[in-house]
Amino acid sequence: MKFCPRCGGLMIPAGREGDNVILRCTRCGYTETISAKQVTDYTIVGETPKEEHTITTLKVSEAKRRPAKTLEEWEQEREEYREVLQELLQQELEGTEE
Repeated sequence: MKFCPRCGGLMIPAGREGDNVILRCTRCGYTETISAKQVTDYTIVGETPKEEHTITTLKVSEAKRRPAKTLEEWEQEREEYREVLQELLQQELEGTEE
């Protein structure tokens, strides 16, 4: 593995130029040409067999649902909101805000 002489970033293969390979810094973009013989440090030697791969899954828990409101509950809630709104409007008209 080769590191950039300017910033110390990792040099990765970016292309070929005949028998030579161009390495480019991942940080600053500095390029350097090396011979194909020196590229052996950048090749993958082997792969993991598919049988040894681990598959992980994640189950997101479902949100707890509140029971549906009945028509009576909706009407009661609406009535409470109306009373609060009327009180606020009356206080605003009278000028006695809290």
